[in-house]
Amino acid sequence: MFIVLLAKLLVVTGVMFTLGGASIGTGVLFAGYLSGAARNPEEAESLFNSTLMGFALIETFVFLSFLIAGLIYVLV
Repeated sequence: MFIVLLAKLLVVTGVMFTLGGASIGTGVLFAGYLSGAARNPEEAESLFNSTLMGFALIETFVFLSFLIAGLIYVLV
């Protein structure tokens, strides 16, 4: 029983690391967008589209992390 509880705790810890990494990645992504848009205002729209695609990719990994963690948490 203790091993199962430990496994579930490790799964939740893994999700928290994923959330922390996604938070840092999102901050770096939008900081880069703001820096690029300030240097080249004509390309701001193109940069914003690329930024949103990157943000969607980051969020996809977060949602997959939640899905995998939920499956492991329920099945173990």
